[in-house]
Amino acid sequence: MQKKYTGNIVIAALVIANIALWLSLGPANDGSRASFTRQVAGEIIGSTALVLIACALFLSTRLRFLEPYFGGLDQMYQSHKQAAMLAIFLLFGHFFALPLNASQVKPGTPLGVIAFLGLLALVLLTIAPRIPVIGRLTRFAYHKWRQSHRLIGVFFVVGFAHAMLVDPLVRRTSVPFWFLVAVFVVGTASYVYAMFISRFLRKPQTYTAEAVRKLNGITVEVTLSAQGQPLAFTAGQFVFVHFEGDAVLAEPHPFTVSSAPHEEHLRLAIKASGDWTQYLVDHLKPGMRARVDGAFGMFNYKTGRKQQVWIAGGIGLTPFLSWIRDFKGQLPDHEIDFYYTVRAADEALFVDEIEGAATQHRNFRAHISYSNKDGHLSADGIVASSGPVADKEIYVCGPIAMTNALQKGFAKLGLPVGHLHFEEFNFR
Repeated sequence: MQKKYTGNIVIAALVIANIALWLSLGPANDGSRASFTRQVAGEIIGSTALVLIACALFLSTRLRFLEPYFGGLDQMYQSHKQAAMLAIFLLFGHFFALPLNASQVKPGTPLGVIAFLGLLALVLLTIAPRIPVIGRLTRFAYHKWRQSHRLIGVFFVVGFAHAMLVDPLVRRTSVPFWFLVAVFVVGTASYVYAMFISRFLRKPQTYTAEAVRKLNGITVEVTLSAQGQPLAFTAGQFVFVHFEGDAVLAEPHPFTVSSAPHEEHLRLAIKASGDWTQYLVDHLKPGMRARVDGAFGMFNYKTGRKQQVWIAGGIGLTPFLSWIRDFKGQLPDHEIDFYYTVRAADEALFVDEIEGAATQHRNFRAHISYSNKDGHLSADGIVASSGPVADKEIYVCGPIAMTNALQKGFAKLGLPVGHLHFEEFNFR
């Protein structure tokens, strides 16, 4: 088993443990409740949802030691989001398993409704940008979404209070009860750490924006100069950056580093793909002081097999650009076919540099395509030009629609799941 799957396996094990404790050490039916079985089912569902939210809160701490067990911080964020979404799904089941009865309202019942509606709203705001219809109806600035997302810990505490105040069966048990209390303590401690303590423990490096160069109408390259010890990173990693002196740009945001580790300056290629990045493209000026926290991520081709395919879509070029620049004029040990696709030629970035690397290194082959005339890049098309992929390592970074289509296409062609790697830069 690969180490990067361990974290999700542990989350699944905690869910299974909660259910197993209820089934083996749960309360006995003493006949005092007419709907005992239904009550047990509802509490199993509700407590499992609390376990998942506690896991999501724990992952939000961004503790460095967790990265290898999820395959990088970007994948941790995906697990965080999936745990929260599954919890909301379970809370729907909990709600319908124990319907609200006006004649039997307990002191904690209103708290349960508040926690459920609050968590539901947060999840909907998170997934809205990925769903066209909802996204158009709920346009929400990134910094406002980030501020609202901090309430997840509050609703978690409210949800636990609800669970303790509605005369629950879990209070008649021993092991399931203390398991739930332990989950609450870990989740609450994680929330307190992430919200109030971590900022004092992290020590981001100070940089200055030395240059802000327009690459096209919607993309800039920001060159940062270290004011002290420069950041140590591996090619392909990302950092969290915020800029001082501007209320909007003071909000930390993740960007993949496009420069190589040996370069003097830190370079970021940033596309205006949302409200925050659009503001940055319009307002970031040379001389502004930046705080850089990182580096994070485990998107690293050097750990893969010798035969590889790299696929970049749009601004997803950035980790591959860092890899190419890290060649340092030396022949890479790997056989690489690099596919870079954008909508039109005027959106392509650093084409001369990519083609120059392909000229210099015979085992690095560049394939640049434009969807408005060449069509969308597909797994079948890649196999047609680079050969079978079953024994190759595939690295992908780009828009969600592209990565999903390629994932399905490569699966049909027999590519093992462990050979396909993504940088998930769509955190929200």
